[in-house]
Amino acid sequence: MMADTPRTRQKSCIPCAASKRKCDQGSPCARCVSKSMACEYKPGCRRLKSGVRGVSSPPEVILSDTTTDLEFHTTNLPRTSPLATITDSALSVSLLNANGNSNPSPDTIVDESFFMAFDNRGLANTYLEVGVMDRERIRYCVRCLKSYPLSLAHTGRTAFIHPQNYHPTMPKALRDAISASSLYINKNELNETMIWEIITTQVTRLTEPRPYWTVAEHLACVQAFIIFQIIRLFDGDIKQRSDAEQQEELLTSWTDSLAARTGIASSPSSSIDRGWETWIFEEAIRRTILVSRTAQSMFAIQRQGFCTMVGAVTEISITAQCRLWAAPSAVHFVKACKETRRFWVEKMDLDELMEKGTVEDLDEIAWLMLVTYKGVDGANGWILSKGGSTLID
Repeated sequence: MMADTPRTRQKSCIPCAASKRKCDQGSPCARCVSKSMACEYKPGCRRLKSGVRGVSSPPEVILSDTTTDLEFHTTNLPRTSPLATITDSALSVSLLNANGNSNPSPDTIVDESFFMAFDNRGLANTYLEVGVMDRERIRYCVRCLKSYPLSLAHTGRTAFIHPQNYHPTMPKALRDAISASSLYINKNELNETMIWEIITTQVTRLTEPRPYWTVAEHLACVQAFIIFQIIRLFDGDIKQRSDAEQQEELLTSWTDSLAARTGIASSPSSSIDRGWETWIFEEAIRRTILVSRTAQSMFAIQRQGFCTMVGAVTEISITAQCRLWAAPSAVHFVKACKETRRFWVEKMDLDELMEKGTVEDLDEIAWLMLVTYKGVDGANGWILSKGGSTLID
């Protein structure tokens, strides 16, 4: 927890406190049940028995004020609470939960007083940044996103899903995502009805309310949800796209909750010095949040010509070095750390990477962000400046 943040008595559950929503203090509360979120309380909090209760309004979308190389326009859309600047990180303790401890730890709970501290901030800017993109950039980014189900089916991993995080037992949510991906890439006119029925059943099972989940379980469910959303949002099937659109808010809620409970958006630097397993876990959280928000942004731009998640994407930082994410073991990871230069891309600031990095340093996630923020022409110009010959089409 933050050393300079005084503790106050928290009665609300963690998701309601994070979203500054009224909580009926049930176990689980009505809002968490309606949003299929894990309802968690600080240890020692008094909880009411479950009963018939009212359902509160949806959680707010998290936004920030960071400007990037994308084209922005301002609009009079209302701004929500600036919770994207969360600075409390509980990842070191969350790793214990990820490795088998199913009991909530006090250090994995965000103190309500921390969120209340935002009440007196005052919003200097009441306008919301709107991001737009050219067609070439959209085409490349969507193509990258659509490759993830294929990659998951063939290799069991993607640019944001690392199998080491779930060794030796993969969670049911990700097993379903892998099977859905395998079915989807083999879909044809004869079997598509059956395949869509299976995928719909798997999504329904994934989004069922949970009384509690560890950070590792939370991460796995968000990752699986992203795969299902990519399959359904970017496919030509009208019904599947419609169903996925109705669940966009739920993915946003799960993603923002993951960011809030881990404090990942405010991590000052990479955890690379704490070992392979710790780095893989934390980097997977960062990349998962980034891909979730990017996928939602891309679909919004395709659907309506703009997105309103620029700040939410830009607040995330990642490590850019393909050999680190691709390392199959701790030994390979240590070797890669010694032999390569790693780049901490803080809040999507790509300047150091573009100045000192090489084409070989970038992995899928780095290429996705490079094109997202610099465009296809900008990325190709950088490739040529580094002596590369294979351009992005």
